[in-house]
Amino acid sequence: MNKYRIYILLMLIWIGLPVSAEQTTSEFIHGRHAIRIGWGDAAIPASQYDFEGLYGVIYDCVGSPYGNIDEALQFIQGMPAPEADKFLRDYRVVETGRMRTSGHFFVGYRYQFTPVVSFGAGIDMLYMHRENRVYDGYKSLMLGGYVPYQYENLMHLTLMPNVRFTYFRQRVLELYSALGVGYSLYLLGNDPAHGISLNATLFGVNVGNEHWYAEAELGSMQSWAFSFPGTHGLYGSRLFSLAVGYRF
Repeated sequence: MNKYRIYILLMLIWIGLPVSAEQTTSEFIHGRHAIRIGWGDAAIPASQYDFEGLYGVIYDCVGSPYGNIDEALQFIQGMPAPEADKFLRDYRVVETGRMRTSGHFFVGYRYQFTPVVSFGAGIDMLYMHRENRVYDGYKSLMLGGYVPYQYENLMHLTLMPNVRFTYFRQRVLELYSALGVGYSLYLLGNDPAHGISLNATLFGVNVGNEHWYAEAELGSMQSWAFSFPGTHGLYGSRLFSLAVGYRF
């Protein structure tokens, strides 16, 4: 439950930020339209991913009445090798690897509705990859034989409308906060799933001239999948992101 407490705290901080300030101008300095492309981090797997129901524990005896390989090994102690081999082949022992990802990649558009408020939409893509060792019998597990690899890939695509509040603006500098809510599609092999996502930018900085600009953001992206059994999704992802864009 710690991740939920952290998220609630971040949301309270975000709500407490001012949406306007004396420095905000009453006129538009740049064009109303803006596009951007960017990257967001995914560097803390322990807090980002909640896929235990999909991937099992570090050693998982799939399909057996035993929750993990340690319990299974206790069960086969004293068994003749042929029976132990049959047990391990029947229940496929899997050693799950570490999730790897290059982070979030996103593109977006926004329209400056007023000097303070702008509306937009974006597409976020997160690709994750894991290598699993599959022990296919007594020899590979107990005697150190050949261990083949299986690969699991997860693609997480999100379409997210958003609203931005610019509370400080000068000629080349803007400070803002933003909130987006959208739809997510999970592609895990042949098992697609759907969910909702929430992206809160607690603090954002925009630096640039009339047309070109760069942005840095601190925030958090959450996602909840409905189709998987149990509760699965992304938690505490995209804590930091960078983007470049063009205004017109």
